[in-house]
Amino acid sequence: MSPQVGDEWLSLRDAAELLGMHPATVRLWADRNELPSRRTSGGHRRFRRTDIEARLRQETELKPNLASQMLIQNLLGRVRLDFTDGTFDKLTWHQHFDDAALNAYRVLGRRVLDLLLRGLNDPAHRENLRQEASQLGTEYGTIIRRSHVPVADAVRAFLYFRTIMDEAVLQLAEVRGAREQDIPWLESLYQIQAITNEILPSLIEAAVPPQETPS
Repeated sequence: MSPQVGDEWLSLRDAAELLGMHPATVRLWADRNELPSRRTSGGHRRFRRTDIEARLRQETELKPNLASQMLIQNLLGRVRLDFTDGTFDKLTWHQHFDDAALNAYRVLGRRVLDLLLRGLNDPAHRENLRQEASQLGTEYGTIIRRSHVPVADAVRAFLYFRTIMDEAVLQLAEVRGAREQDIPWLESLYQIQAITNEILPSLIEAAVPPQETPS
């Protein structure tokens, strides 16, 4: 590889797209010196491609443990079942989401699952994960505001999926816990709650325009 390619510098947005992360997360990593960067004369961040690719390999090489694999499979199975058996169509809050909001929620939902997977396998970076969760909440709230979905229904949607997550852990603990005492199901539940607890406040703040905030 030529020196020019190895020393290619990327903007914050380009680096975030390459990593599959939100720019706010990449900025946080740079602020904490977890990801090398430099600033241009105009104050803009630049990231060397080789450093980004090294971080990407590091993220990819994290091997999910048995508990997280089973948990994510359980979550996906429950959500697919609710979609296919008509459960969602019976929920009043679901009727207020248009196609654009639902599609955006699906994209963000995959990012939430990725966040949970990393939280279960790499709890040492819990504070970073909470920051990402808060940013996801802001993105959820922005979608809600643009799609004119009532905030109460957005909260109901969040609590619905949050309940699915909690139930998935408790069901696995009940069914498999007796045979697999080494899997920390309750610790997994605490980690999920710690991450998802950051989403709802940010969602509400972004969904409610400042002039509508109760005094």
